Amino acid sequence: MERNLLFTELARAVKYKIPVEGELFLRQCASGRNLFHLPASYRYPTGNIPGYFISLNWNEDFIVLEKERKENNEYFIINRNREVVNGPFSVEEYKEKCKEFHLTLPLIPMAELDWVINI
Repeated sequence: MERNLLFTELARAVKYKIPVEGELFLRQCASGRNLFHLPASYRYPTGNIPGYFISLNWNEDFIVLEKERKENNEYFIINRNREVVNGPFSVEEYKEKCKEFHLTLPLIPMAELDWVINI
């Protein structure tokens, strides 16, 4: 099985977190919601996006995410400074928003990122 597909299937069955940078991390909890936390709000999630992420990337100001959907995947842009989630967007809307925000972050498959399984 291809590594990307293996992670997607594994992500459905386990709780995990992905360290993004410093104290920021994204995690999937038992309810299947993906939560993201910023340092000031560790105990209270900054936001949540239900479903399964399949790719993401970040810089000092933004996190970009791709979420798996049966028909068409959805895309999100998280403003780290304002702690705001923008989306869901279609791929076309996502590309337009990236231009608007001057984002050139390629989406990285989750299988290529460091992640930690929570037991």
